[in-house]
This record gives sequence, C-alpha cells and structure tokens, in this order.
Amino acid sequence: MTSIVADVNKELVQKACSFVPKLRERAKETEELRKIPEATMTELKDAGLFHILRSKQFGGFQSNMRTYTECVTEISRGCGSTGWVYALCCIRELMISESFSEKTHLEIYSSEEDAVFAGVFEPRKIKVQQVEGGYMIKEGFWPFCSGSLHASWGYFGIPLVDQDGNVIDQGLITVPMNQVEIADDWHVVGLRGTGSNSIYMKDVFVPNHRAVSFTDAINGKFQSDHLRNIPLYNTALFPALAMSLGVPALGMAQAALEIFQEKLPYRKAANLGVEDLSDATSTHHQLADASLQIETAAMHFYQVADNLDSWAERGEYMEKSERVKALANIGYAVQACKEAIDIVILASGSVIVAEGNPLQRISRDFMALYTHRTISPITSKENYGRTLCGLDSNTKNI
Repeated sequence: MTSIVADVNKELVQKACSFVPKLRERAKETEELRKIPEATMTELKDAGLFHILRSKQFGGFQSNMRTYTECVTEISRGCGSTGWVYALCCIRELMISESFSEKTHLEIYSSEEDAVFAGVFEPRKIKVQQVEGGYMIKEGFWPFCSGSLHASWGYFGIPLVDQDGNVIDQGLITVPMNQVEIADDWHVVGLRGTGSNSIYMKDVFVPNHRAVSFTDAINGKFQSDHLRNIPLYNTALFPALAMSLGVPALGMAQAALEIFQEKLPYRKAANLGVEDLSDATSTHHQLADASLQIETAAMHFYQVADNLDSWAERGEYMEKSERVKALANIGYAVQACKEAIDIVILASGSVIVAEGNPLQRISRDFMALYTHRTISPITSKENYGRTLCGLDSNTKNI
C-alpha cells in the first residue's frame, strides 16, 4: 500500500512538471488577463491537481505536504501567478477539510464536484451579529483574495461575537462565493494574474456549522472528527498556510535561473575581457551562487514539508516551538530565493527592462510574494530567535 501511495504522489508531481512549458507560454496572457486563463484552470482540474489535499471520501488524493510542496514548485516554475493561485486554492482545501465538520463537507462537495476554494483570514472592515442558528455578516471587506474569480467557496476570518456583540474569539467561516461581491480592484505590478481582488459581504447569513474557532483550529482542535484517522488532516494549520505563501518562490527562482541559462549561449560580454558572457569569471561565480542559494531554499522548504508530514503521520499535532521554527525555515528559504533571483537579474543586465522579458515578470511576481507579512524573513527569524533565548514568540496565532 505504501508503494502504491508513493507512486500516486510521484505521478502527481510529474503531472505538475508537465505543465511547465504550457504555463510559460501563457504567462504573458495570464498577466494581461489579471487572472488565470480558463483553459489553464480546466486543464489543472482535469489532471486532478486541485484535488491533491482533498480527502478520498470526496474524490481527492489526500496526499501529503511533501507532494503538495513539489507540485506547487513545478507549477510556479511555469508561471508565478498560476503557482500562487494553485498553492492557495489547494491549501484552503486542506484548511476546510481540517477545520470543519462532516456536515459542512457534505454540503460543499455534494453541491459541486469541481469546488475551488479561495479566502482571506483578516477582514479590514466587518460588522457581525449573532443570530438564531448562526451569524449575520452585516457588512465585511476582505482585500487580496487570490483566485477569487475561479473559486466556488470562500474561507474567511471573522470575529465571533456573543448576543451582546462582544468579541469572544477569532473565527473562520466558509460561504459559497455566489453570496459575496468580488471587486475589480487588483491593479498591480506583481502577481497580476492571481486575480487577488477584494471581497465584500452584506447581510450574509452563516449557519453555525460553517463557523468555527480559529483559535481552536490553529491549536489542532478540529471539528473534522470523521477525518481524524487520516494523517494528512493532523497537519499543523498555520505552518501549512505559510508554506503555501512561500513555496511558489522556489519555483520562481528555479525558473529565473533556467531562463538565464537558456539565453546564456547567445549572450555577448561587454568590458569583461572575453567575447562570450559564458566565459566570464563573474558569470561563473554568479551562476554558482544562484544555484546554491536555490538548493538551500529547497532544503529548507522540503525539511518543513517532511516535518509537517512526520508529525501528522504520528497522529500528533506539531508543538508550538516546532511551528515557530517552521516559519523561520520558510522565511529563510524565501530570503535565499530572493538572493538567487537578485543575482540572476544582475547577471542579466539591462535586457530585463524590456517589456515582456520573462525575468522581469518573475522579479515583479517574486517581490509581490516577498512582501507578504506571514513569510517575512525578518519577523520569522526574530520569533525563532526569541524561543532559542527561552522567550515567548511574538506571534500568538501560530
């Protein structure tokens, strides 16, 4: 059985890898559309790649975080925007599977076989009222909902309130996307193809079974009792979320190096004492440094994925100290990817300013990823360092 599972996981990664040439061909179109082309979404669905973290009960592969990490890397190697949307939509499925009850799962999957999930944890503006049988979102605003134009179900953070309106906990809700308004406000320079538009809600009712405690969820107290015997659904929630935000960086960095190497045989040198750029000593150092930085990033990402899987397979929820370290590893890996891409951009010279140059797009896409607070190398290393000094992490919700 273990061998069969391994073969299935390997096949999923190979499928993801097979998309790289096609995604690179469509990268410019994706950016111009400001969303993933429908043809790409259809093909990824048909290949089963959106179902890697879905339970077998509902037609998925229920693989593991290592397989997920490798698939995201490959898709991101083809197109940064597509990799980002793919990473977040799949991880939302894991979060839905872990956080909510069987009643919720049956409601979602019985209504739509090709369910795709998008969501945002933190609302910028919200008014919530507890009502009979659940909560009424009087009004709410969540920016940066990646993949919003392709999703059928949403996953959003809200304050849970009592009957007097007092906030008693942080909550998570899931709602059909046909109950929300999607703004057309994703006008950006990086990750343009992600369709990360803002979400508005007004007078949306959320029944109790579709509202859970975020505090409980991040500490492994899930309502999905029917999935407790499946290792995947013991995965630590917040590090898994951070992985979804960080891992696309690895594919982007790999793509940058590959594209540079493909063009290198045709590049001439200037003021370097040689005719061809490939003969320049500076190029040798730059390629070696970029390659080693990418390998460093991969080791850290895969270490986190394997560690998440190891805890989950033992049926244990990852301890908080390990969760803090996981975020530090992710932040460190993202920083290594940045340094690799910076090296490639510098080695490429001024050609990257040309409109449509793929390295320019990769650089812009990466910077949009790099600025996300959840995977900040600075704060994640600080928090890990605090724990090494015997202090508490400044990150409470982890």
